[in-house]
Amino acid sequence: MERLNLKPTHKSVQNYYEALRQFRTIDVSHEGAVRSAFQNLLEHCGRQFGWKLVPEWPIKRDRAHSLRVDGALVDEYRLTHGFWEAKDTHDDLAKEVNSLATLPILADIDM
Repeated sequence: MERLNLKPTHKSVQNYYEALRQFRTIDVSHEGAVRSAFQNLLEHCGRQFGWKLVPEWPIKRDRAHSLRVDGALVDEYRLTHGFWEAKDTHDDLAKEVNSLATLPILADIDM
């Protein structure tokens, strides 16, 4: 299995941390703001595998309301290789993980 090539010194990682630093200087930490910084990093990572990050990816479920995750890494056949759901430090992570536990496990990303 191909492995992600990503190091702290890579430009995409440096850009991510710089964006976060800029948000901190103006006292912004909400999910919507930091989401854009991580989205750029995730798009970079997906390109290494030929995957596209598709924002607002819908997930249809049997006998339940559809869900919409912040993004999914999708290949040319529309197969998903990972879901992304943005969270910030103000979220209750235990509660959020519980609510996402109903998502189907479609693939593991070995990083």
